[in-house]
Parts: sequence; structure tokens; C-alpha cells
Amino acid sequence: MISLYEELLKILEEEKTLLEALYKIVSEERDAIVALKGDELEKIMRDKETVIMKLSLWEQERLKLLKKHDLSDKSLSEIISQIESTQDAQRLKQIYSAMKTLLGATSEIQKVNEQLIDRSIIHINTAIKFLESFGIAPKQSLSREA
Repeated sequence: MISLYEELLKILEEEKTLLEALYKIVSEERDAIVALKGDELEKIMRDKETVIMKLSLWEQERLKLLKKHDLSDKSLSEIISQIESTQDAQRLKQIYSAMKTLLGATSEIQKVNEQLIDRSIIHINTAIKFLESFGIAPKQSLSREA
């Protein structure tokens, strides 16, 4: 029978792998935004959505596992801190620490990406207004969601 910690270790390893992929994707996204590569950005966004969806599924698996062992009310750090000092415990702590680092780094890059997009929209809107001042109307509207 597989122990709680072995199952948790497997789930966290999958989540960590996906977080590494997400970090790489948001870095590529930043590069595509800066280089104004719209087609590449669309592909990156699809990849990003796929990874986020997979992360969500693994998160649900982790929550089910914790619920199955009556640990739903405890945070992951609490659970890991209560594990006896074994090889599994050390590996869980390493993965948890790496995941926290990846989440923080990914979040920072994502904030930069959002700022770059916002600035690009401001520049585009300024250009549109400039063209409109000469009576030239855009063929389509611009939105942040696009």
C-alpha cells in the first residue's frame, strides 16, 4: 500500500514539473511581448492555459488525497513539518521549497508581462488617437483581453 507521503510526493513532483514549465512559458511570453511577436504570443498563451489547467487538476488530486487522510484543514507546510525526519520528509521539504521559489519567480515575471502589455496598449491607443486626429479611423477596436 502506498503511503500518504509517497502519494503526496508524486503529486508534488508533478506540480513542480508543471511549475517549471510555467516559469519557462512566462519567460518566453515576456520575450515575445518585448519582440512584438503576436503569432508566437498566441501560441505561448495556449501553452500557458494548458499548463495552468494541468496544475489545477493536480491541485485537485492533492486536495482529494488530503481529504482522504483527514488533512483538509491543514496547510501543506503544516503537514510537511509534522512528518518524521525521513528521506521522504526531506524530499517533500525540498520540493515544497522549490515550488514556493518557482511560484514567486513566475509571479514576478507575470507582473512584468502585465505591465508590458498595459504599456503597449497605452502606446497603441496614443497612436490610434494620433491617426484619428487626421481623420483616419481604425478598422477594429482594441481591448486588453484580445
